[in-house]
This record gives sequence, structure tokens and C-alpha cells, in this order.
Amino acid sequence: MIRQKLMVGMIAVLWFSIITTFAQAPTVSVSKFNNVNAPGAIETDAYAVNSFKVIAGDYVDHDNVQHGMLLNGKTLTSVDRSGCQATPGPGSVAFFGIDNTKGPTVTVVGWCFDTTQKTNVAFLYSNGAFTSIQPPSSISTIAQGLNDKGEVVGAFIDTGNVQHAFLFTGKQYITLDVPNHTVPNAWSINSSGRISIFALNTKSFYDSFVFNGKTYTKVNVKAGMNNFIHAIDDSGDRVYTITDSNGDYHGVFFLAGTGGGFAEFEFPGATETQAFGLSDKLEIVGDYQKSADRSNSSPSQGYSAYGCCRGLPDRRRSQ
Repeated sequence: MIRQKLMVGMIAVLWFSIITTFAQAPTVSVSKFNNVNAPGAIETDAYAVNSFKVIAGDYVDHDNVQHGMLLNGKTLTSVDRSGCQATPGPGSVAFFGIDNTKGPTVTVVGWCFDTTQKTNVAFLYSNGAFTSIQPPSSISTIAQGLNDKGEVVGAFIDTGNVQHAFLFTGKQYITLDVPNHTVPNAWSINSSGRISIFALNTKSFYDSFVFNGKTYTKVNVKAGMNNFIHAIDDSGDRVYTITDSNGDYHGVFFLAGTGGGFAEFEFPGATETQAFGLSDKLEIVGDYQKSADRSNSSPSQGYSAYGCCRGLPDRRRSQ
């Protein structure tokens, strides 16, 4: 009889422990914010990060010249491409996608405005060499995402002046057009081939989608007037930049799997925050501003942070 009571007591304690563990499971959130600044830079844009904490993007030096950036801790690799616009802005050389390689052998993709060709040109950069990326019939191309298989995604404008998203498998270019939407833009691709795409709807707002090779699944953040999905990792976690009704930017982290969900976040003290990159270790990178002025007098600064949490119950791959 004593043994039976003891056993019942042990079961009760075990059950209480399980309930307590689930009750105390951390909620989806973003924390551990840090500034990301290239040494000697007056402006830094952080667009992508891999599991080895190598950050890709661009920076502007004190001579007001923009360079492609690979930042490994405090070690900066500055990259310039011949013919690229050098003055700061969206047409200067920048890296947007990165593979999961450690150190100097990392491979990235990006684009710039070529002052000789007078158009946007996309490229893959590895071991000091640039490789051109240009879908057939393209007159302007941007490359923004790269996975460990060497597959590249981005967007291009064709000879009819129509924008399409694209996937480059290494052998062929595949055009990606979201049904009932225009100006699609593919930002990232994970190792299983899921692609993040945003496109303009008939009401002139941007919607976000995940494309699995067959189906475009809308994955909007309810709070967003415009939804710009950016990175998607190998577990299906995602980061977004959304705009509110005032046109202000906010970062959003989505944790996949049971117990996951959306978390909107801001860099501490910032007036606007954008989220661009996400590693498989849930490191987030992006840009922030501490002034509502979006002119060059208020340059953006890079940041890193971490999404919470990898250990939520029943975590699994998701779309």
C-alpha cells in the first residue's frame, strides 16, 4: 500500500514537471542585439549571415565610396568589381546571399549598376573571382539568394520591360512568376529548395510567399501593410521586413514548428528596423535607423540579433 502511494506520488510529480516545462517554454522573441559596423565605415548594410557568423553586405568608407563586404568577426574583406557604381546607393556593389562556408572560401551573390553597360548586373563571387549571372532575355538582373548547392535566386527585367523572379540551378534558368501578382522578387533559397518571394498584388501592396517548386504559399504577417519576406533557413524559419500604415519599417521573425509563430521586433532605440538575413543558428542580420529621415544624412547601420528559440517542443521542418 505504501509502495502504491509512493508510485502515485512519483507519477504526480513527473506530470507536474512536464506541465511546468511546457508552461515555461520560451515564447518566440528576438534579443541579443549588437551593432554590425565594418571597421572605418560611416555606413554598413548587413544583408546575409551564415552559421559561421560570416556577414555579407556592403559598407561606405570615409571617402564616401561603397564596397562589397565580407565581415568575419572584426576581420573585413573589402570587395570591388570593375565597372560597378562606386557612389553609395542601391546601384553600388553589394552582397545579398551567402553560402554556409567558413572563412575566406565563402561564396556570395550580389549585384551592382554597371556604369559601362548602363544596367544592373548580377554575379557570384568566390575565391576572388566574379561569375556573371544573367537569365536569357534579361536586360537587368539582380541576384540575392544562394544555398549550399550553388542554386541562385533573384529577379530580372526582360526585353519587354517586365520583371520576373528566377532560379538558377547551375545549369538552367527557371522563371518564377507568382499568380495574380506582378514584379516578383526572389530573395533567398534554403538547402531543400524552398524559395522566399515577395510580389505586388492588385491593390498595390506586397505579399510574401514560399515556393516549394510547385506551389506558391502566401505567408504574410497580419500586422504588415507591405510584406517583404527575406531569408528562409533550412528549418523553415523566416525573417521579414514589413511596413505599417505610416510607412515605417519593422523587423519580423517567424519560428517554424509547433510552439512557433511570429515576433515583431525593433533594434533598441531605432525608429525603423529591417530584417534581411537569417542563419540556421537563428542569427538575424539587418539594418536600422535612429532617425525617421531616410536621406543620406541619416545613414543606416547594421545589426545582428538572435531569434528565440531552437528548443521549442516538437520542432520540425516547416514550409
